[in-house]
Amino acid sequence: MTDPARRKKYDSSLPFDDKIPKESDLVDDKTFFDLFTKCFDLNAKFAVDKPVPKMGDMNTPIDDVYKFYKYWDLFKTWREFSQYDEYDTEEAQDRYEKRWMDT
Repeated sequence: MTDPARRKKYDSSLPFDDKIPKESDLVDDKTFFDLFTKCFDLNAKFAVDKPVPKMGDMNTPIDDVYKFYKYWDLFKTWREFSQYDEYDTEEAQDRYEKRWMDT
């Protein structure tokens, strides 16, 4: 696919492991950091703003922890979810119909 917009639409529709670890899985600090580091790293590939800060560990300075949470609190993704839309705007006959489909 040479069209970047269609490529992103296609990539966004691929299956993705978006599971969040359960509280019962978090038996100790090491497990917490291992599981959540994997979770954040998987989602980082969809980030608009790079570089994505790493989660760190128990010894990470508090300023870096604040930066990490601020980044993820304001996270912007290029991923789209148009596959869940009711209408395909590519099939609109004119811009008015396309606008109507978008609302």
